Amino acid sequence: MLVAAPLLGAQTAHAQYPPPPPRLTLSRTTLPAGGALTFVGTGFGARQLVTASVLSKEFVLGRYRATRTGVVTGKVTIPRRIALGGHTFKLTARHPNLTLSVNISVQGRFGRPGGQPGGSGNPHHRPDLAETGSERALALGGTAAGLIAAGGGTMLAVRRRRSS
Repeated sequence: MLVAAPLLGAQTAHAQYPPPPPRLTLSRTTLPAGGALTFVGTGFGARQLVTASVLSKEFVLGRYRATRTGVVTGKVTIPRRIALGGHTFKLTARHPNLTLSVNISVQGRFGRPGGQPGGSGNPHHRPDLAETGSERALALGGTAAGLIAAGGGTMLAVRRRRSS
């Protein structure tokens, strides 16, 4: 005979479904060359190895290990020799693949411009969210729809000429 009984002292599971989307949060998005930046990334695999880097020209800033809940935290220093201006701070992991990125602005020591203060040049991008490319997808989709409409109009005009 099989009996089901609750386990005494067992804690209830608090899993969220669907799980929250991966997210990258930075301590700031405008900083001087040689400045420090802290980050928190979520959505990685348990104990997954994560690489932090900054792009225009890629600089690997460090490698970090995610916690068993998939969270990676760290502090990096932006290289002093990096060009002033807009760059991308990126966390990358493999197997499973996950890349999170946020646009940052690197300025001179006295706040000389290297981009817009406060973050990326995209006014719709929130620096606490992963860059997904959806901004570009809307523009590409609109362009594709326009080309399809133009092609359909051309085909209609050619058919009318042939039938008259």
